[in-house]
Amino acid sequence: DEALTRRHPPASVLAYQFLVGVYGGYFGAGVGILMLAALGLMGLTNIHRMNGLKNWGGLCMNATAALLFGLSSLVSWPVAGAMAVGAIVGGYGGARGAQRVPQVAVRRAVVVIGAASGLWLLLR
Repeated sequence: DEALTRRHPPASVLAYQFLVGVYGGYFGAGVGILMLAALGLMGLTNIHRMNGLKNWGGLCMNATAALLFGLSSLVSWPVAGAMAVGAIVGGYGGARGAQRVPQVAVRRAVVVIGAASGLWLLLR
């Protein structure tokens, strides 16, 4: 099984992941790429396992953000409901689709999409 690397102590990776969670809970753009980077720093190499952990982390992050925003009464619940349905369907569909693709292709897609998204946000 995949082990943690000694170059990056788990505490520093957890701190990085916490900052990613705060950023992702508020803004969200590119958070999946940042989470995959943290998992890579932890020594994980199986992209399918990393995607599963990323999705679980995203669920926890978004549930926490949704709870905090929901308690603030600044939420348009019909819009939030539609977004939740789309996120659930897309999450399950994306996970099933990614498992059918070779790891190398998934890694390349992650790099290309991450670079393109970062460039687009930078030049915007």
